[in-house]
Amino acid sequence: MFNDKKISCFILLSLVVLAVGLLTSISLMSGFHLLMILPILYCGKNYDWKKFPKSGWALLALVLILILSVVVNHNIVARPMKNIFKVKYYLIGALSLIPLRFYFQEYLTSEKSEKVLRGLLLTLLLASTAATVSGLIAYFTEFNPLRMAHVNSHRNGGVFGMLMTYGHSIAWLSVLLVAMSLQYKSVKKLITLRPLLFFTSISIVGLFTSHVRGAWIAFFAGCLIINKKLTAALIVLCVIGVMGMSKYDPSFWKTHILRNTSNKERVGCWLAAIKAFQEKPVLGLGYLNFEPYSKEIKVRYSLPDPDFGSHAHNDLLEILASSGILGGISFLLWVSLWIWEMLKRRDLATQLIIPFIVSFLVSGLTQVTFNDGENAFFLMIVYALSQVLWRNESRTSNLCKS
Repeated sequence: MFNDKKISCFILLSLVVLAVGLLTSISLMSGFHLLMILPILYCGKNYDWKKFPKSGWALLALVLILILSVVVNHNIVARPMKNIFKVKYYLIGALSLIPLRFYFQEYLTSEKSEKVLRGLLLTLLLASTAATVSGLIAYFTEFNPLRMAHVNSHRNGGVFGMLMTYGHSIAWLSVLLVAMSLQYKSVKKLITLRPLLFFTSISIVGLFTSHVRGAWIAFFAGCLIINKKLTAALIVLCVIGVMGMSKYDPSFWKTHILRNTSNKERVGCWLAAIKAFQEKPVLGLGYLNFEPYSKEIKVRYSLPDPDFGSHAHNDLLEILASSGILGGISFLLWVSLWIWEMLKRRDLATQLIIPFIVSFLVSGLTQVTFNDGENAFFLMIVYALSQVLWRNESRTSNLCKS
């Protein structure tokens, strides 16, 4: 009934849908999951599981622990099955590398693989640029043309409209594009330098106008791994931009940079997450179950902003609070193994993915990106593709070039 050719069509279609939706639509991203299930089942039956990366096993272990945390805490989780269903982001993310490996390494020739990647990259960049430009129009006019809706926030939220989600996603994309720009000789078969610099500039403008401070820092952290001098130049441009905006709008510094209320809220969430972990150190409160109890914990321990209920605003603290030390160890093991697997390759993947991982980790210091659906899609497809692409390119790593 199904053969390699039909399955390859499912894989390609799923990637096209994801490329269009990655910075524009959670519904399209969900389509990627639906389309990828059959290829996973088809390719998984003959897959040599000895080749499955160690980081992949760590990610699958984290999936099991997240499920177990909900099962153990089912009596205090409002909708246990809904929470369990959310682990699909990481389960499909880990398993999707199996059909992606079949498609790019076995089914396609190297020439066809480059053609497909070129098309997917262009699709992603055109979609992300449309989202950024639409957000920029809303930034100045309070009307988002792609959403066909009025917005009240003078910040660029792309098409998502969710500032933190868009800000961190565009920061990660910007880091990848900056890394590609400095490695353009290695990626020139996918995109030439001028359009690459154009799309990179648009992404950075979108990032700056999102006014998401944590995403700014995550971007600079990723760039610091790529090139220190470039990072210094980008920071100078950012400072000039902030000074210019502050002159145009005297309240800009206080409203968009200092944001003392936001700072206080985050500190309260961090402290509440720590208390939650101390109360349930093994498996936590249950996956995605910290936020419903964050107010109660703040009141019980007299923590700041007891009326503000939210997630932990920190990836690791969120995981510790919701899935305990077992979840925290699995998460750190997955990230550590992923970094190690990329470093030991010393190829193009090293140049692109290590800065991305650093940016992701820094994003997670002030925001929960790992549990955010839109961010999770971005994170997981980069993880899966990093295990599959550029396997035949050997070159010397020059990370942290001065």
